[in-house]
Amino acid sequence: MLADLAITQVRIIGASELATICDMGARHALGFLESTLPAELAECLSLRAKQSLRTDIRRQLSRITRAAYKLEARSHELALQALGLAARANRRVELPQPIEPARMQQRLSSMLQRFPELAHLWLHLISQWQRHIREVLVRFGTDRRELAGLLFADELPAKITDIRPSLSEPHHGGRTVTHLVLDTGSVIYKPRTGDSEWEWNDLMRWMNKQSFKPALRPVEVLRRKSYCWMEYIEAARCKDKAAARRFFERLGGLIAAAHVLKAVDCHRENLIASGEWPILVDADALWHVSPLTKTQSVTNVFYRTGFFPNRRRQSLQSRSSVLGPAAAGFHLPHLNGKPARPHLFAREIVNGFEAAWLALLGTAARRASLQRRLRRIRSGPRRWIYRATATYAAILQESLQPALLRSATERAALIRQRCESQAFSPAVLEAEVASLLKLDIPYFIRRTNEWLPPDKATPPSEVIEAIYEALLW
Repeated sequence: MLADLAITQVRIIGASELATICDMGARHALGFLESTLPAELAECLSLRAKQSLRTDIRRQLSRITRAAYKLEARSHELALQALGLAARANRRVELPQPIEPARMQQRLSSMLQRFPELAHLWLHLISQWQRHIREVLVRFGTDRRELAGLLFADELPAKITDIRPSLSEPHHGGRTVTHLVLDTGSVIYKPRTGDSEWEWNDLMRWMNKQSFKPALRPVEVLRRKSYCWMEYIEAARCKDKAAARRFFERLGGLIAAAHVLKAVDCHRENLIASGEWPILVDADALWHVSPLTKTQSVTNVFYRTGFFPNRRRQSLQSRSSVLGPAAAGFHLPHLNGKPARPHLFAREIVNGFEAAWLALLGTAARRASLQRRLRRIRSGPRRWIYRATATYAAILQESLQPALLRSATERAALIRQRCESQAFSPAVLEAEVASLLKLDIPYFIRRTNEWLPPDKATPPSEVIEAIYEALLW
């Protein structure tokens, strides 16, 4: 890779030296990817899709290189000062300085030599990015006929007009949620089985059959052994106030379903307001139950879903919650060009919550059916969240400081020290360290044997009170 970069032609990216430097790696990555793809898949990629791929890997390389680049630039500036050349350089600042290709190649070579761990991370990031994108494209080629039947009225997609990776944090070797824009429509690729999403959307259909109104909108999911495809959901505005009321009634229904399924991580980035339908597009953590939660109150379990801000309004959970204070976001329904304020629709949320509770648990037959569903979910391995993604991301970012990019040992020691500050178990610690060293956010799958008593046929009054209280912001 380093030899290839040394002869890569430099193309200027705007006025940014860092982007220009990282674009050398991006073009190397894309060129090698294209050379290894089957011809029919390479032909599927439009020019725009290739440009998007190049932009994606360039941004990833910039993220891990930025701190070292700033130090390198500062070192160059100090060297000029030491040689008495700084004043002459400053006199030229008033005029725009062209980016010199030879200097960019020299700067990249110097950085990778001064920071050996950065060179290792460049090689690792490019390799896993190529593997991930190739995997997505090959799986698209395998599944496109079934995708056509499920999502595109049997119209077979022939062209990928755009592709947008990195829609999630990287897990399991840099794999991320990826949006494919096809000549027949759009689809979302997820590098996991999709069992949880399928269960969630199957429950939405079942609630509709139990006469929940206004009806919920389930999302189509095509499951595979280690990945899945999901229907693409586009954000849209509510047509009128009546539509906004229905949105919040449906949202109350989703909250009840999440509470009964003991789901967590239902934060604002995982919900899209598609007109009058709230759509949970990521239901990856169902039945997140442990001995700790068995002793918690009903309202604590309720807050854990992530829909509502908790009593500590400045906490991460409150800031990321669906119904917490926010001025913008795809999770917010818009009415007359402005986001609808949830506290103005508290009654609708409660109505939807109570109606969904009745649909889920209101009769003995419904409770028995729900328990069978929960046993099925509980019987398989599920995602388990030990720390917030933001915590892992902060550790990862800290590990990219220049002083740590000179030695793999020092970088590993920093990551281990930060994870040990609240270690859950030796096995979890080792998995966390291994993932972060590879630029991944740790992702855990486990089984739990705990079983909570079935919820009552009527919603607990303390939960209804908690809904009203949570909306008072």
